[in-house]
Amino acid sequence: MTTTEKIKELHKEITSLLFPLINNDYVLYDLPYHNNIGDLLIWKGELSFLKHLPYRMLCCNSIQTYREDRLNPETIILLHGGGNFGDVWRDMQDFRLAVIKRYPENRIIIFPQTVFYENKALMQEDARIMAQHKDLTICARDRISYNILKEHFDNQILLVPDMAFCIPLTELDQYAKKPLDKTLFLKRSDKELKNANYFFQSRYPLTTSDWPSMEQSDIVQLGMSVFLRCSKLSLSFLPSLTDKYACFYREKLIKQGVQFVSQYKEIYTTRLHVAILSTLLGKPFHFFDNSYGKNRAFYETWLNEVDNAIFER
Repeated sequence: MTTTEKIKELHKEITSLLFPLINNDYVLYDLPYHNNIGDLLIWKGELSFLKHLPYRMLCCNSIQTYREDRLNPETIILLHGGGNFGDVWRDMQDFRLAVIKRYPENRIIIFPQTVFYENKALMQEDARIMAQHKDLTICARDRISYNILKEHFDNQILLVPDMAFCIPLTELDQYAKKPLDKTLFLKRSDKELKNANYFFQSRYPLTTSDWPSMEQSDIVQLGMSVFLRCSKLSLSFLPSLTDKYACFYREKLIKQGVQFVSQYKEIYTTRLHVAILSTLLGKPFHFFDNSYGKNRAFYETWLNEVDNAIFER
C-alpha cells in the first residue's frame, strides 16, 4: 500500500470514529508546550481535525496554563493524545485524572494514546477513578493499548490512529527540503530509548541526532520557557498570552522538524513521530522499537502494509 493510500485510510478511520462523539462546543486541554516535535505534530493534527466540526473551541491550554474553569455541562472536554497514558510520564496522567474528577457531568474524550503501566496496582487505581465518570471515552492508538484498556477499564474504548494523520499534507510539504545523499539515525535521548545495540548498514554519510529542538535551544524555545515561568505569576492575563505564544511556537518547531527530516534520503529512527512524519512526507524509513514496545505496537496496528516502511526487529 502506498503512503498516500494509507494516510487517506487512517484519516477516514479517525473521522468516522470521532466526528459523532463531538456534538457540542469543546475545550482542548493538556497541550504540549515543550520541545518534542512529535507531540506538536499530534496537536497540529488535532486542530486540523477539529476545524471540520461545526462547533467552537472555547479554550485550549496546557498543564502549566490550565485554570479550573466552570464549564457548562454540555461542553465537551478533549484531552490531548500521545504516549503518556500510564506511569512512564506520570504528570500528564495525574492531570487527566484531576480533570476527570473535576468535571463529572461533562463528556470527556481522551485522544489516541499509547498505554503502558509497570505498576499494575496503579493501573487498577486509575481504572477505578475513570470508571466513576459516566461519559468518558478513551482512544487507544494501537491494538495492545486497546486490549489493555478493554480488559481493565470500564469506559468506552476506541481503537483510533494517531491524530497527526489529520494534518493536511500541503502544510508539511511547504517546509520540505530536497533530499540529499545522506542517512539520518534519529535516536531518542530520553528514558524511552531502548537499551540495545543498533546495527544497520547506511548507504550514505550518517548523522545521528535527536529532534533538532532537543539538541539545541533557540530564541523561540527560550521565549516559550519565559512564558511558562511567567504564567505561574498571579496575573490573570499571562496564561492566555502563553497559550497564544504556544501556537506560534508549535508552527516554528514543526517547520524545523520537517526541514530536518526531509533533507535525508535514508532514515532510521527510534521515535514514533519520525516514522509518522516520514509517512506523511512519503519518505521510506526504518523503524526501531522504544523501551516498552510502543513503536512495534503502532507499526503492527497501522503501518505494516505501507510500502518502504521497515520495522527492524
